[in-house]
Amino acid sequence: MKDKKSAANRIFSVVGLAIGAVIIIGLVLYVRETVDFEELLVVLRPDWLIAGALCVPISQSVDAFNFYFLGWRTKSKVRLSACFDIAFIGEFFYKLGPIGAPAQLKLMYDAGFPGTKTASVFVWKMVANMLVYMVYALLALIVKTLIYHEPIGAGTVLGVALLIALYVVVIAFALFCAVRPEPVQRFARWLLTKLSKKIKALQKPGRIDRLMGRLEEICDQLNAYRGDRVMLGGLFFGMFIQLGVLYCIPVCVYYGLGLSGQSVTALILTQSLVMIISRIVVLPGNAGGAEGSFFLFMAPVFGPLISVGMVLWRLMSFVETIAIGAVWLVIRFIMRALRGRRGE
Repeated sequence: MKDKKSAANRIFSVVGLAIGAVIIIGLVLYVRETVDFEELLVVLRPDWLIAGALCVPISQSVDAFNFYFLGWRTKSKVRLSACFDIAFIGEFFYKLGPIGAPAQLKLMYDAGFPGTKTASVFVWKMVANMLVYMVYALLALIVKTLIYHEPIGAGTVLGVALLIALYVVVIAFALFCAVRPEPVQRFARWLLTKLSKKIKALQKPGRIDRLMGRLEEICDQLNAYRGDRVMLGGLFFGMFIQLGVLYCIPVCVYYGLGLSGQSVTALILTQSLVMIISRIVVLPGNAGGAEGSFFLFMAPVFGPLISVGMVLWRLMSFVETIAIGAVWLVIRFIMRALRGRRGE
């Protein structure tokens, strides 16, 4: 069963990445045929484009410090260099598909987060991530409607509402585990007992009790960390900065293409709608959904250069993330191999 699940995850990742690659290649070919590069080079501003390319490593560096901060607050002996592994390599695996969460949990454990603290910290970080996405999206809707007086389509409002509703359910479940874990634990034991009839690994003596013991420990830690306002507040602030830096990529692309007329605030708010709507598509890198939502919201902003803007944005936000993560992974592998040889 585990092999079938792994095979299904690999197929899902390959199909999703293939779709994303086809879309990007198609966009590049379209840009090549329709854009006058001589005219574009005249107005191009390389400084802004370089700034856009730096957004991903800066954002992931902020995330590394978020993990280090969580380690400090939970009294875990985490290494800062390993926190950078969590951020850079973890995001690399997230872009590849379903392997992202398990890979990042393993990286957290390797970094020094002990046992069940890894899972509880991961949950609170996920909650903070969802809250930040919700805040950005709600700010975008409110500011664009009440201040900029821009018309917001019913489909956009519905999409944002559905995502926020889903996030609220997940966040409520996490809080429920922290505040009133008993119903969750009873349901988990019932579910594991049912699954044990089909899964041999759960039929071993004491296996269900050990799993329930870990779940109870995780719930206890979730409850303990719930009262740490410094940790939760600092995590929310760090995630707000991290996503804000990512949202600056279209800003840099916009000014890098020599365009003007849009404020930084307006571009960031528009990008927040792009990001939350694109998350409806669950393929790796939100392939298809990312390009569609970018075109939907950014076409009026970029005008005739929307195809160029979309290509640059995807290269900086998606392809660059995979490339940096892959390089980081190779470098860390080589460094560990060299340390192993020296130890011999």
